[in-house]
Amino acid sequence: MESLVESGQFVRFFEATRLQRDSGYLTLCIPFENIDPLAVLELNGDSNGTRFFWERPDHEMAVAAGNRVALIKNSGNDRFGKVSAQARKLLARVSHFSEINHSMAGAHLVGGFSFFDQPLSGAWSPLGNASFFLPEWFLVRDGQFSMINITRPWNEKDSLDQVRDWFSNWIRDFIERLSANLERSHILQDDTGSGRTVTRMESHHDRMRWINNVQMARDGIRNKLYRKIVIARDLRLRTENKVSSTKLVHFLRKEYPSCYSFMYQLNGEATFLGSTPEKLLSLQSQYVKTEALAGSMPRGITATQDAINEKKLLESTKDREEHAYVLDSIMEKLHQITDSLEYAPSPVIKKYANVQHLCTPVAASLSSEMNAVDIVERLHPTPAVGGYPESGALHHIQELEQFERGWYAGPIGWFNTNRRAEFSVAIRSGLIRRKHIQFFAGCGIVENSDPEAEWEETRLKFLPMQKGLEYATE
Repeated sequence: MESLVESGQFVRFFEATRLQRDSGYLTLCIPFENIDPLAVLELNGDSNGTRFFWERPDHEMAVAAGNRVALIKNSGNDRFGKVSAQARKLLARVSHFSEINHSMAGAHLVGGFSFFDQPLSGAWSPLGNASFFLPEWFLVRDGQFSMINITRPWNEKDSLDQVRDWFSNWIRDFIERLSANLERSHILQDDTGSGRTVTRMESHHDRMRWINNVQMARDGIRNKLYRKIVIARDLRLRTENKVSSTKLVHFLRKEYPSCYSFMYQLNGEATFLGSTPEKLLSLQSQYVKTEALAGSMPRGITATQDAINEKKLLESTKDREEHAYVLDSIMEKLHQITDSLEYAPSPVIKKYANVQHLCTPVAASLSSEMNAVDIVERLHPTPAVGGYPESGALHHIQELEQFERGWYAGPIGWFNTNRRAEFSVAIRSGLIRRKHIQFFAGCGIVENSDPEAEWEETRLKFLPMQKGLEYATE
């Protein structure tokens, strides 16, 4: 840090920046110790502050962020359009200095969107129906290399010495705080939370209501209101013990290393987290990757049973039909923004710890300078979490579900000033409010769906979060 801010290159950058603008933000990127970003969130000690974590373990990429310096939050309609416009203005005010040539060196915005474009109430209100923050620190671990982006407000009255001292003092204090907390902390001890009480608030009435909802959804298909609809339910739990969000995420990423693990918290009131198998998009320059993920079957207890279930899934008319709706919708949406599409001719099997899915990877080369939020708006929601045709299904989801989805099945992720972005679909997720927990799971309903089987599928999807909760109570 000392050599970087003392360099002649930084002095020239500083003077040029001061001439170009009156105020804004200054981001400095430096190499950092190769430490687990989730551990940094724990050791930073601000469990009631602004925090973000996102990881795809089998890709060896993880990021963590905290201490917002700017916030974009929407509580009305047109959440994508308003966030896109505000993000453009905000990121245009950020000046960035780095000697590291990497697409993750720069200012990032982290956050997500609700599923529906409407104001949220109750438990979801702290998050709004869209919110992103510009973090004071954004730590990246990419394989064996780590870097940290540090951002501070900037105006023309700041002197070179003031800026140098601020960055030097910040990184020194940050490292000292991590080291001190590591010395006295028991966070990293293996504590499974045994003996702690978690009350599951689910009744026979909930099961019967779900079965009735599936039957009503099938009636809608027979009446040609839609061809497929995804309906979800929530599982409410209560614990007398505090829930550690970072512990819960740590459990999920160990158990499900092929999934996107995430955590988003604007304050201590509500934390949204989960481990989802579904990618919405990956953007790098002009190249977009996404996937159709729909149709599922449990993993087998033995290798033979697993192979039998895989064969059943590949040959299942119901699951292939459900998958085709998702793929067709993604292709239709991407055709509006690109002339270059690549996709697998037939679905492959994507295996996770307790379930396997039909998956078709899709890639596209963009023909315009659309930003990440604009692309997210085009792709959300896929029929994997909404239905097909989209307009008919979305209109009826809330009538059938009878609970507020909030951010469940919405897009969550990050994007930066270098046209790099990652967003996943926030399924297999939960909302933590102190001792109150709400988990979510859904199923794709087609004409021949079995209500009892769909109930069992949601129970299966709840298991990872339930096991993680037992581990994470303190």
